[in-house]
Parts: sequence; C-alpha cells; structure tokens
Amino acid sequence: MRAGGPLLMVASAATWAAGLVLTKVALDVTGAAPGSALVVQLVASVGVLAVACAATGAGLAGAWRHGWVGLLEPGISYQFALAGLALTSATNASVLGSLEPVLVPLIAWALLRQRPRPRLLVVIAAATVGSALVSFSAGGGNGSWAGDGLIFAGVVAAALYVVVASKQVVAVEPLPAALTQQVWALGFVIACQFVLAGPLLSATPGQLLLIAAAGVLNYALPFWLYLTALTRMPVARAATYLTLIPVFGVLGAVLVLGERLTWLDFVGGALVVGSLVADARSAPAKDDVAEARR
Repeated sequence: MRAGGPLLMVASAATWAAGLVLTKVALDVTGAAPGSALVVQLVASVGVLAVACAATGAGLAGAWRHGWVGLLEPGISYQFALAGLALTSATNASVLGSLEPVLVPLIAWALLRQRPRPRLLVVIAAATVGSALVSFSAGGGNGSWAGDGLIFAGVVAAALYVVVASKQVVAVEPLPAALTQQVWALGFVIACQFVLAGPLLSATPGQLLLIAAAGVLNYALPFWLYLTALTRMPVARAATYLTLIPVFGVLGAVLVLGERLTWLDFVGGALVVGSLVADARSAPAKDDVAEARR
C-alpha cells in the first residue's frame, strides 16, 4: 500500500463512520441485543482479517502477545459503545467520538512524553470546534444521557488504545496486529456475554449478513487502515483525523437514517476538513515518518 498516512486516516475515518451508521441500522432492524450483535460482528471481522493474512502471507509470530491491547478497543470500548448506541442516536454517538482526538494527545503526552507541537494543537482545537458545531446541530438526534455516558466511556478506552497501539506497530505489522487484537477482543466479549448471561442472537440469515457486514466496516477495515497509518505518521497527528468520523457519520445518518442536516453541520464540517487539509499541506512528511517510528 503506497498511500500516505493522511489518506489512510481519511479512509479509516470513513469506514469507521459507515460501520457506526450501519450498526445502528442493524440494531434497529434486528432488535438484537448489543452484546450478541458485537460477537457476530467481531467473528465476521476476524474471519475477513484471517483470510487477508492468509492471502498476503502475513506472519502471526510475535503478534499474539501484543494483541492484548485489543481488550481496550474493540473490546471494552465497543462493549460500551454498542450498549450506548442502542440508547442514543447515531449522530450523538458520532459527535461524542470526536472527543477522542482531544484525549489522545493528552494521554500520549502523559504516557509517552510526546509533547504536541503548537501547530498541531491549533489544528486539534480547530477540528474539535468543528466537531462541536456538528454536535450542537444534532437537534434530531433523539439521544439520552445514559446512552451518551456509555459512548463517552468507550471513547476514553479507545483513546488509551490509540496511544498503546502506536508503540506496538513498530514491532508488529498492521494486518497481523489487527487480527490478533480482535481475537483478544472477541474472547473478551464472549466472556462478557457468558458472565452477564446475555441473550442469544435470534436473526434471519439476511439479518445476520447485515450485522456481519456492519462488523467488517466497523472493525476489519478501519483498524487495518488505522494501524497502517500509524506506521507513517505520529499518533497525535493521526488522532486529529478522527475528527472526520462525526462528519462522515452525520452524512451517513442523513443519507441512510433520514436525520436532518443543518447549516451548523456545513460550518463544522468545513472547519474540520479545512483544518486537516491545512495540516496535511504544511506537515513535513519526513519528520512525521521519523517521529512515528520513535
């Protein structure tokens, strides 16, 4: 794959948002419990990643012991996120996810001593303001405090995953890393289902296919793209591109779920995209690669 880090992050954000919207559709259509749907989604994602590893000859040696970070995301993060998504709107979920780029540089600064550059802080601030504008425009979201709280808890776990995973891509290739992380996560959610006595999924073959497709979009593709991007750019800068998730998410919610689009969506989206374009045009690529491999 020859594309640069920014392009990979845009593709990752787009597939993440598409997976979020499709998951909302799948939960609404099937009435499935979030936990049981998550098991099906991760099984589908692990299957796709396993086939990709076999097709490309990617080795898994050494990847399993690093895969525990998958307990944070998709494990804990998506366990909370799916439960929250069943209670709140796809728009609210997408917007709350925009807080992740703010948390990531702070955690990276605390744990990895990677102090963000002033220019990057400006980009993060501008992109976050854009995401907030999109959030305030979500009048037709039909959200709930409980659902939003669960989504936010998932965002915190996801931000911690981003920082830890950024150090592991130095030792493990992105594709084996994505596969082993999600196998760990699958074991975690199955254990949660057993401990919490979650209901078994009852669905038609068509509904199972819908849930599985949402899983591939929500896990296999974005994690693979994201981990590949981390080999080409610093974690704090990569996290900035996650602000695109609510932009793509709102567009998907409008097109698929019929939620409303307001002028604040346009202003906020333009601010996010403009900030990222300015960052991509001004960032020194060689420095980014060097910093990403530290």
